Amino acid sequence: MSDFVKPKRQIVNPSQYIQKVVGKGLVKDLHDNEELCKTCGGTGIVLADNPYGLSDDPNRQIGHFPYKHQAFTLCPDCYNGVVNRCKLCGDIIRPRWSLVCNCAAQQELDKIKQKQVEQEAWDKAEEVPEDLKENYQFFYSDYYGWDNGYFDDWDSFFNYWSENYEGIEERPEYVWVTEKVDMQIDADSIVESATEELYDDAMDDVSNEALGKLQQFLDEWCKTCGVGSAYYESHEYKVRIPWEDYDANNSK
Repeated sequence: MSDFVKPKRQIVNPSQYIQKVVGKGLVKDLHDNEELCKTCGGTGIVLADNPYGLSDDPNRQIGHFPYKHQAFTLCPDCYNGVVNRCKLCGDIIRPRWSLVCNCAAQQELDKIKQKQVEQEAWDKAEEVPEDLKENYQFFYSDYYGWDNGYFDDWDSFFNYWSENYEGIEERPEYVWVTEKVDMQIDADSIVESATEELYDDAMDDVSNEALGKLQQFLDEWCKTCGVGSAYYESHEYKVRIPWEDYDANNSK
């Protein structure tokens, strides 16, 4: 076994190269809420040790990496040497890829904006017409904490409201209808996938009649396979919450 040779350490001085590249300095055009990153001094780069160990080192210790390949790398705390300071709380926005701060003031502002968006959706939607009410059996509300917000009877909604929001939150006026979605399998997609690895244009050799027969079979299979219907929140119509029924039951 050959004698261990310790790596020769060399010091690289990048000053001349850096001076040649940047000249008199880096130009930073900063907006009101931007400032230079204190971690990297506005350069956008930091020095990384990139440590390593050698298996034949006679002084080798588990978890000990005594050697380095130092190099410059991108700063982990900024983009291009610039950080953003929150206009609400005054702190530097973290993590660096975030566009807004996660402070209490920003969270409160986000809630207000979210309520405005939701209110615009409520104002835009029409109440479900009388002749269509029987088509909607399931409803959705952010104020219903069971079953991911979906319910099919007002008693369940009122029970949850009574236990979690009564006297705390302002009563909402409406809930959303839901759209019924049944299981579907597309014959075109199946055949396209099955012929993809055969020969060029194999899909073109399948006639429309054959595709139609397969689709008909798949449609019937979906109806009898045992998978039930799913319901998804829809903003097509809104349904007024019958609070008069809730108050009548609570007055007894």
